[in-house]
Amino acid sequence: MQNIIKFFLYNILKRNYNSKPNLKRNWFIMNIKVLLPVSSGDRLKYFKLALNSILTQTFSDFEIIICVDGVISEDIDIFINSVDDSRIKLMRNEKNIGLAATLNKAIKQFPADIYFRMDSDDICNKRRFQWTIEEFEKDEELLLLGTECIEIDDEGTEIFYKKMPFQAEIKKWAITRNPFVHPSVAIKKEFFDIVGYYNESFRKSQDYELWSRAIIKNVKMNNIHEPLIWFRVSNKFWKNRTLRSNVTNELKVSFFLIKELHGYIYIPKVLLKALLRFMPVWVNKFMYKYGR
Repeated sequence: MQNIIKFFLYNILKRNYNSKPNLKRNWFIMNIKVLLPVSSGDRLKYFKLALNSILTQTFSDFEIIICVDGVISEDIDIFINSVDDSRIKLMRNEKNIGLAATLNKAIKQFPADIYFRMDSDDICNKRRFQWTIEEFEKDEELLLLGTECIEIDDEGTEIFYKKMPFQAEIKKWAITRNPFVHPSVAIKKEFFDIVGYYNESFRKSQDYELWSRAIIKNVKMNNIHEPLIWFRVSNKFWKNRTLRSNVTNELKVSFFLIKELHGYIYIPKVLLKALLRFMPVWVNKFMYKYGR
C-alpha cells in the first residue's frame, strides 16, 4: 500500500508545473541556445517581459543570444547591459541587416545542438523549453518543433487561441499559409545541415521560405498541441503583414510548394489571400479574426 501511495504522489509531482525537468537523456550536457533578436522600434516594456519569460524557464541550462540588429532604443540598450545573468551573450550588428541575416550570423557564430527562437515582444510559457525537449526525446528523427500560441494585443489581453497543424497536416497547410509560429520553434542543428540557412534575400517571410525547403526534403517537423507562447498581434504585426514585400514573398513560397507538391487546386485560395492583404488594414483585421 505504501508503494502505491508513493507511486501516486510521484506522478502528481512529475506533472507539477513548478517541478524540475524530468528528462530521460542528459540534456544538461547539450549545447542549447536561445536566439532573441532586437531591432529599432522594439519597446522596452515588451522586451523585459520576453526576456524574463526566458530566464524563468523550468529548464534553465541554456544560453541566450541577444542579437542586436543595428541601432536600438537607448532604454533597451541600457537595460541589456544592466541584466546580470551569465547565460546572456550579446551579438551586435553595426547596421541593420535584417532578421534572416541576423539569425544566420548567430547560428554560425554560436554553435549549438538546439536553437530556440523567440521574439522581443512575445512571452514564453515557463515550461516551453522543458516541454519541447521532452517531445524531442520521444522521436529523435524530429528536427523542428513549433507550438500553438495565444495571441495577445498591445495591452496583453488574450484575443485568440491559434491552433497549428499536426505532422500529417503540415504539407497541405503550408501551401496556403505558414505552418509554424516562428518565435515558437526549436530547431536542431541537423536541420540546417540538411536544409541550409535562412534565405537572406527574404526580408519578410524568411521562416516560411525555410520551412518550404524542409518540406520538400521531407524533414520531420511537428507542432506541440499546446499554446506555449503568447504571440503579440500589435500594430507592428499589421504593418509587416500588409507590406507588399511580405505578400510577394508569401506568394513565392506558396507557388513553389504548389509546383513541388502538385497542389494546383490551391491556386485560387492563394491568390484570394494575396488580394485581401492589399486591402485596408481594417479589412485584414476583420478577416484575420473571423476568417480562420
